[in-house]
Amino acid sequence: MIRDRGNIKWTAIMLPEHVAAVKQEVLDLEKVKQPILDEDRLTEIEMLIHEAMEYNAQLEFKLFKKGYIESIIGHTHFIDYIKKEFRIKDKDELIHKIPFQKIVDVQKV
Repeated sequence: MIRDRGNIKWTAIMLPEHVAAVKQEVLDLEKVKQPILDEDRLTEIEMLIHEAMEYNAQLEFKLFKKGYIESIIGHTHFIDYIKKEFRIKDKDELIHKIPFQKIVDVQKV
């Protein structure tokens, strides 16, 4: 009687290094370049942030980090013009320091 291994014989074709390389390629395909904001959009973002600070409103900040766009929702706690960064307090009361140049978009929540 012949004992066949079925699908098991086909699972070990790729080495673990190859699997890791393929996963890394898929991640690299999802990366984007940092968008460049024009002066009008920067002015709108600045007005929105100052208005939200005045009325203690929540904002959604979209940030560019290492090829990906991340999102943080929170209140603008402080704007440091010397270090050129925002301090944003999220719902868990954690403070995030975000450089001005990392901001891609800001919207009201």
